[in-house]
Amino acid sequence: MPTPDTRVCFLGDSFTLGTGDPQGLGWPGRVLAAERLTGVDLTAYNLGIRGQTGAQIAERAAGEVAARLADRGDRRGVVICFGANDLYLGRPLSESVQATRGLLQWAKGEGYAAFIVASPPIAEPRLQPKQDALNNALAQVCADFAVPRLDLPTAVDDWSAWRGEAEAREGVHPGAEGYRRVAMAFEA
Repeated sequence: MPTPDTRVCFLGDSFTLGTGDPQGLGWPGRVLAAERLTGVDLTAYNLGIRGQTGAQIAERAAGEVAARLADRGDRRGVVICFGANDLYLGRPLSESVQATRGLLQWAKGEGYAAFIVASPPIAEPRLQPKQDALNNALAQVCADFAVPRLDLPTAVDDWSAWRGEAEAREGVHPGAEGYRRVAMAFEA
C-alpha cells in the first residue's frame, strides 16, 4: 500500500527560511530530510521571507499556500514560526496574537493541520521579556485552538552553537549547526 502523500508549507521569517545556513536547509530542510528517512512521503515548501512580521506572513499565507496545497495530497498542513521581527520592529503584542489567531482560523477553515513553532531566542537581551510575553500569548492562542506548539526556547537544550554561529556572522542568524540543533527538537 502506498504511503500517503503529505504536503506541508513552512510559513515564517528568516529563521524559517534558514538565512545563514551555508547548506541552504535551515531547520525546515533538516526536518524534511529526517521525515523522509523514516519513510514519510513528505513534500515541503519553505515559504519563509526575511524581515517579515506575523501580520505580513498572515496577509500572504492564503495565496501562497493554496497554490501548493489545494486539492493536493492526502494530508496537508502548515507549520508557522515567526516573532523575531515583530519584536525587533516593536510591533504590538496584540498584532502578533491577532496574526496567529487569523492564521489558525484560516488553516482550520481550509482543513489544514497547523503546528506553531515559537521563535528561537533572539540576540537582544533587552527584548527577552517581550519575547517571553509573546511566547506566553501564543501558547494561549494554541491552547484556544487545540493546536500543537513547539516552544523552541525550552525545547533546545543548548543554544551555544546557534549563538556562536550568529555572533561569527551578523549577530542574528546561525549557520548549519544552529539550525541542525533546532531540527533535532522536532525529533523529541
